[in-house]
Order: sequence, then structure tokens, then C-alpha cells
Amino acid sequence: MSSQYKKNSFSAENLSVPHTSSKNNIDKVVKPNIDNLIKRILTERRRVRKNSMVLGFGILLTILIFIFFQNKI
Repeated sequence: MSSQYKKNSFSAENLSVPHTSSKNNIDKVVKPNIDNLIKRILTERRRVRKNSMVLGFGILLTILIFIFFQNKI
């Protein structure tokens, strides 16, 4: 019985890629997409503002209903 391993033809060492391009890819840092971040911030602000307006309208409506029924009695 021979215990020889088959040569791995899919290893990274056998790829025909120049070493300079592989080093350049490692050095690059992925930067976040600024437009996407700004869009997310604006969407979050709109959601908070909408929630605040709904809450304020609900409180105002409750106060007006309370005043209306106080005058009827």
C-alpha cells in the first residue's frame, strides 16, 4: 500500500496570477459606500420624525377630546 497523496490542482499556489496584483488586492481596504450611508441616515431621520408627529398628533387629539367632553358636562 502506498500512502502517496494526489497533487491538489485547485490550490492557490497553482493559479497563474502575478504576485504583484495579489499583493495589491490585499493592501486595499474596502471603503463603505458613502451614498448608501447618507441614504440610511436620512431614512432613519424621516422615520423618527414621522413617529414623533404621530405621537404628537395623538396627544393633541386626546387633549382636545378631553376638553370637548369637559365642556359638554
